[in-house]
Amino acid sequence: MPALTNPATDTKERILDAAVGIVLEKGFSGVGINEILKAVNVPKGSFYHWFASKEQFGVELLRYFGAKALAYTRKWLTKKDLLPNAHERLVAFYEARISMMLEQDCQQACLVCKLSAEVSSWSEPMRAEVAENYEQGIALLRQVIEEGQAQGSIRASLPASQAASVVHDAWLGASLRSTAKHQVQPLRDCLLFIRSYLVP
Repeated sequence: MPALTNPATDTKERILDAAVGIVLEKGFSGVGINEILKAVNVPKGSFYHWFASKEQFGVELLRYFGAKALAYTRKWLTKKDLLPNAHERLVAFYEARISMMLEQDCQQACLVCKLSAEVSSWSEPMRAEVAENYEQGIALLRQVIEEGQAQGSIRASLPASQAASVVHDAWLGASLRSTAKHQVQPLRDCLLFIRSYLVP
């Protein structure tokens, strides 16, 4: 029976997967390539087989994490069978995010959020990847807001694109403040705002 996974591709994914936790803890600039490779017992040559530079690695890392984060968001926001009401579904999604933050002791668990301020001033490719990830997240929010407007569960007078950006950016700011305070209250306050902002 043939192998179900490609060993080379698996090595690349192991490098990226290990790097997520390390970079979340120390930041991108504070982590050396050797530290990541040591964590997965991979020789340095394998790293440069997959990544031309540390900066390219950073782009791939953001893309890798971003794809997983967007898949999680998409899974929640498309649960029409369980939560037909789009407003309730959006609120449930953010309640789940608050629970996740509590489980992680209010530590920042979003690599894109963590690196956005750190890398955007000196790495254009990484800044562009962060921006693209944010835009994809906003697009998912816009879809559920448009759905809610069509069914009457979300205020129809709001331009959906603008509302999605406001919700996304408010949550991003509250997430950063919760990390700084080691409290989820900023997220709870933000969710209260989102509820009232979107309700018809």
